[in-house]
Parts: sequence; structure tokens; C-alpha cells
Amino acid sequence: MAKKHFDLVVIGGGPAGYVGAIRAAQLGMKVACVERSKLGGVCLNWGCIPSKSLLANAELFEKVSHAEEWGLSFGEVKVDWSKVIGRSRGVADKLNKGIAFLLKKNKIEHIEGNAKIVKGKRGSSPCEIEIFDCKVEDTRTEAPADIAKSARETITADNILVATGSVARDLPFAKFDGDKIIGAREAMTLKEKPKKLIVVGAGAIGIEFAYFYHTYGTQVTVVEMMDRILPVEDADISSALEKIYKKSKMDLRTSHTTTKVEKTKSGVKVTIAPFKDGKADESKSETIEADKVLLAIGVKGRFDGLFDESLGLQTVKDHIKTDFVPGDFEVKPLTYATSVPGVYAVGDVIGPPWLAHVASEEAVVCVERIAGHDPIPIDYSVIPGCTYCHPQVASVGYTERALQEKGLKKDEDYAVGTYQLMSHGKAIAAGHNQGMVKILRGLPRGEILGAHILADQATELIAELTLARRLEATTEEINVTMHAHPTMHEAVHEASLASEGRVIHA
Repeated sequence: MAKKHFDLVVIGGGPAGYVGAIRAAQLGMKVACVERSKLGGVCLNWGCIPSKSLLANAELFEKVSHAEEWGLSFGEVKVDWSKVIGRSRGVADKLNKGIAFLLKKNKIEHIEGNAKIVKGKRGSSPCEIEIFDCKVEDTRTEAPADIAKSARETITADNILVATGSVARDLPFAKFDGDKIIGAREAMTLKEKPKKLIVVGAGAIGIEFAYFYHTYGTQVTVVEMMDRILPVEDADISSALEKIYKKSKMDLRTSHTTTKVEKTKSGVKVTIAPFKDGKADESKSETIEADKVLLAIGVKGRFDGLFDESLGLQTVKDHIKTDFVPGDFEVKPLTYATSVPGVYAVGDVIGPPWLAHVASEEAVVCVERIAGHDPIPIDYSVIPGCTYCHPQVASVGYTERALQEKGLKKDEDYAVGTYQLMSHGKAIAAGHNQGMVKILRGLPRGEILGAHILADQATELIAELTLARRLEATTEEINVTMHAHPTMHEAVHEASLASEGRVIHA
């Protein structure tokens, strides 16, 4: 029987995979998308989307819990935990079906199974991919629980796009068990709300879950090796959020590292120690007990078993190597080609930033280049970062620390404009006047070097500043742009004015 042949086979049905597949189909390619689990990938099924559903629940619960401040009375607020979790899963299921519809609409063949690339492109000889039946369990493990010993079919393709995403990291002395030592996936589906929870890692995922469980009454302790929470964000934003959470009695242990995790009959014992100058001071160790510990210490590329060993795939730091270099902000054409001829890779599997919107854009650019087009390269210095705790955190461009590390000096090379929300009309009216907007303005031209927001709706507000930076707009241009009153967007306007010493409402 003749092998099925495609112009492009996309492996992975997440934000990079299905977007790349659809764009390829729009360009006239015959496309197949191989996915061994649910369409939408981790983002739609176990990450971005269902977690935001949970966080929306937490925000509503938080507001209802203070109903009397709004002149409302509901009596005792009760929580049906199973419905809170159930709504989140329902949202994911609905969108999962939507991806299947989009693939069908664009005449993309959806192949269920585990893919293995056995041959790269050689002259007129196409790439070959074996498809195996497999059983996929809902865990963070790289490989499925059970893969058939022999391939169900072999398909060929002129090109392959690998978009298999990432998998959560654990600790050498604390492996995920799905019960007491959990990752984000279990944190979204716990049947019972824990009374005590330890979160290891204060990045976006750790802080989002810390906020979620803390809002519902769980006693949360956050352990972070760096000297502040959300360490990739601007220091002023991290500090402001820390003050808000400490005031609400969340236990934040920054500049601490986890040295030991023990499982007990009732939960876990986690030993932590102060961390300074790259080492732990174990003479000052302490042990904290909790029902569960959530590990949120980062991710690594998910490609275990995807390439036949004979292909000699090149990797770097647990990710597939391409011509994309994490941290390189130079705007230049990229192919996203791997070391295997005819095989490309995009998204989390090639390294940070591990963001769904980056993965999707990389897939579009990669596919357009495969099709012979000359797409506008991605500017990796203009990527919005978002954390959906409350208040939300969003940023684009450089932090002040990053500018200083590049040798820039405040008031000589850049100016800072900050605006506190405590006196902002719309924020006060909406009951969300905790937070700030900070804009870093280049001197002497006034270009926006970085923007940082801590506010309700921060993840929506950042779009204005992302577009402004992408278009190389100046603060002067923001200043002369009318912002509707009363809106939260006026806070962006005020911070921009402040960067020129012209703030009005502060």
C-alpha cells in the first residue's frame, strides 16, 4: 500500500502546531497534523486556558467575599469546589472541539498517534514519519505510558514542523507523583482544596496558583530562590505585588531554596534554607509541613523518542537546536531549521520564552518561509509577558535592571515614568486601585524601551504599549493620543506623561 504523502506534516496540535498547520493549508499545502493526545496541546487543555478559567473564578470569589463594600449582601458565600474545577475543564473541552473543527475546515488531516521521525529529507527523497498507537495518561511525563511495539503506518512529507511543546521540570530529590508532589496539571484538577500548600518557584505559573489557592482560603507558602517573586519582571513591579500579597497574609519566602522534600502519611515535609551567593545556608534550614507541594520551577523541551537516534539531532540545554538563539534580540530572518534536513521546530521545544503567542507566531513565520515567502521576522524584544494573578502583571521590552546591565544610566540614557493607581478614577470606581504603570523612555528621542504594569486588566492594557514599541512610537506620540475617560488606559497615558515630567493626576 502506498504511503500517504504530504507537503507538510506538523507534529503537535498545540498553539504552534495547529496554527502552523492552518497557515500552511491557507498557502495551498497538503497538510497533516499528528497529535497523540488532545488537540490544543498543554496550553489549551492543561495550561493557559483552563488556568485562566480558575483564576476568573478566584477573582469573582474575591469580589463577592467583599460584597458589603459594594452595598450588596448574599449571606454566607459557599464554594462548590467540584463545580469550580468542572467549569475549568468544560472550557478546555469546548475549545478542544473548536480546534478539531478548524482543522477539518481547512482540510487538514488529523492523525491520532505517537510520531517518530525516522528519515530526514535527502535530495528528492522525502522525510519519513512512523505513527504508533499509544496510550497517553494525563501526567507531565515526556513519553506516553504505552506505545505499540510496531508502527501502525508510515507517512512521508516534503517538510516536517515539530511543535511538541514542553514538559515541567521536577527536582532530583522530588519527583512528581501526581498526589503529594504535583505540577500545574494536578493543581488544576484537585478533587479537594488543600488546607496547606507549598509552591516552589515564584514565576508566572507558581504565582498564579499561589493566588488562586490563597484566595480560596488555602494557607500558601511560596519558596523562591531569587530575591523577589516574578524575578523576570521589573523590580518595582515585583516589590509592589509582594507588598499586596504579604498584606493578605501569603507567606513569601524569597532568597530561599528547597533542599529536601519528604512524603508523609498526611502530606509533605519541605525543608528550605536561605540562599545567597549561589549556595544554601543549611545551618539555618527549617521544615514546613503541608498537604501538597507544587513544583513550578520551569520547563524543558518535549521531544523524547521523537527522532530516530541515527538522525543525530542537535540539542542545546534540553531543547532542539535551530538558528533561533534564546535571548538574542537582533531582528533577522530565521528558518527554524533543525540539524535534520527537512525538519523544522518552533515553540517551547526550541527554548524560551515559553509563551503560546510566541509559539504561534514562530509557526506562521516558519511555514511562510517554507512556502517560499519572505515574512517579516519576529522582533523578540517586543514580546508581551503576562501573569494572570490579581492584580495582573504585564510587561514588554526591557526592565530597568536590564538597561543598567547594558550600561545605560538613569536620567542620562533613559527616564522613568511611574503612575500609581491609588488615585486613578476608573480604578477607584471599579474597586481595583492597587498597582502601578511604569514606562522606561529612551533619551533623547523618547522611544519606549520598556513598559511594566501591575493592575486589574494589565494583560489587556499592555497591548497598547506593545504596539507602540513595535511601531517605534515615542512617549510624545502616546501623550498626544487621546485616551477615553474614564478608563484604565488613562493610567498608561499618565505614566507616559510622567516619563517627561508632565504627569497630571499625581
